[in-house]
Order: sequence, then structure tokens, then C-alpha cells
Amino acid sequence: MVVPAASIFPLVPTTESIISEAFDEFNFHEEPGLLQFWACIILSDTEDIGCDLILTDTYIYTRDYEGLLQDYRRRCLENYYPFVGLETSMGNWLPGRAAQTKIADHRTIHYVLDQEDRYSADVGSKGQLVLPVFRDQGDGNKLVGIIEYVTLEPKESYVEDFEQIHNLLKDEGLNSTYMGKTIKVEYDDDLIKFTLPLSAKLTDLHKEVKKRFLKLKPQNLCFEYKDTEGNRLPISSDEDLHACMAESSSRGEKFIRMRIMLNA
Repeated sequence: MVVPAASIFPLVPTTESIISEAFDEFNFHEEPGLLQFWACIILSDTEDIGCDLILTDTYIYTRDYEGLLQDYRRRCLENYYPFVGLETSMGNWLPGRAAQTKIADHRTIHYVLDQEDRYSADVGSKGQLVLPVFRDQGDGNKLVGIIEYVTLEPKESYVEDFEQIHNLLKDEGLNSTYMGKTIKVEYDDDLIKFTLPLSAKLTDLHKEVKKRFLKLKPQNLCFEYKDTEGNRLPISSDEDLHACMAESSSRGEKFIRMRIMLNA
């Protein structure tokens, strides 16, 4: 008796089939929305470190009565998007930035639209959530693509939507990173870099800095950043840190630059 190979070695579901199932289970809460998947393709004939993002046929619409979300997807299919390298400028193309930074991000009601930027013009006044998708392929997690969630009206936050997608993926062997920001901190002539979740507290910022500047004492630290008008503002509370992150997201920045001042 010949036993079929599939009964001995169960078929492993493809990444796109898992994501398609997650899209079907996603709760849009009866609001218009588009979910689509950008696959990360690494070309074998290039020495550059990075990938091309290719928009796949894995997508789902809901309540798009005026066809605005379909129009956005059509623009995505028609446009040329750059190779996502380590130092490639992604501008305000959120899927590209998520692939480059490996960090989820969102475009909320606080985002300041840049009329001169082509990617901002494509998405218009819509809201966005992008999250990188990873799969364990035996030698560690590998970036396999980006999930993009687009809403006709931008939300105050997409954290709950991120959590919903993240939970749907992890049940099937895929995972994503938290929503956060890359932080660059200057002290004397040194520059350090790390990531913080959007929900981080001031103590988390102190902890990450102390890991890298071992001689600094947290009680002596004071952080500053520049706002949209170029003013240097202190970060001395959880509220200050959250305001700093919100402003950075509103400007579409990939990272936040801070500097350390020592209290007397």
C-alpha cells in the first residue's frame, strides 16, 4: 500500500493563504476599509541588501460604496515603487518605511498631509496602518511582506487594529513587531539608536538609554527634542513623550532625534 506523501508530511500553508484567512476574519466594525498585502521579494541577481515590495492579489474591501478604496488600490498597482534598501529614502510611503524599519506605523487624524509628496497624494486624506509580517523559516524570523490597512476616515489611533491583526497572524505562525518609533539620542559626541513602542513610558526611555550609556544616572537625565517650529522642548513626563511621538508621526518622520542634558 502506497501512502500519499501529503499524509506523512502535512502541507504547510503559504504565507498568502494565512494572510487571506486573517483578512476574512478581520472585524472592520462595519466601517469602510481595505486590507492588502505587499510581498517582500529579494532578487537573486542583486548584491544590494533589501527587497522589492510587490502588491499581491491578497486583499479585501468592505463598504467601499464610492469606489475610493478601489481607486487607491489601482494607484498602488499602477505606480512605480523604489527598491527598499537600508538607506533608501522612502519619503511618506508607509509600506516602504515599515519594510525598512521593521516597525509598524500608522497615519492618523494628526498626520499633516504633504501635498508635494506623491505617496501622500495617492492616499489623500485616508488613514493607514502598516505592519511588517515575519515568518520563522528555521534560521530565524524573515520579513515576508507588509500588511496595509486603509480607512476612508483617519482614526485617532490604529493600535486596536494592529492588535487584532497581530493576534490573527500569531495563531497561524506569523508575527509582527509592535507599533513604535526609532529613537536617536545624542550625548556629547556619541549617538545611540533603539526603538520604543508608542505606548512606552518615560521610564522605558531612561532604561534604553542607561543600557547604552552605562555611566549615566537616570535621576540626572533630561531629554530634549525639537518640535515642528524648531523649539527645543523637554521630555520630563509620560505625557511629554507621547506628545513627542504623536508629533513625529504627524510629520511622517521615520525617527525621533533627542539629546541628553544633565541636571545640575
